[in-house]
Amino acid sequence: MGKQRKTWSTDLKEAIVLSVLRGELGVAEAARQHGVNESLIHTWKTQFLEAGRTRLAGDRHDHGITQVERENDRLKRILAEKELELDIARKVRRL
Repeated sequence: MGKQRKTWSTDLKEAIVLSVLRGELGVAEAARQHGVNESLIHTWKTQFLEAGRTRLAGDRHDHGITQVERENDRLKRILAEKELELDIARKVRRL
């Protein structure tokens, strides 16, 4: 059987990356202190900075959710209109 990969919490990753970015620790020192490979810290740092860059550019992850919500609302209105039309048609047939 292979060795299980170690998982790191988001909070720990953030703390390590921020300490490196602030200059409190070098990558090598942070890697030694936390038992992490240096290349992994570089990867986290790149991901952290890219996510910030994307957010500053105005890209939002919830943009797709907003579109889905708008489409859902539109479909609900259409469904309500059709239900009302059917209700009116049923009442007319009873007369």
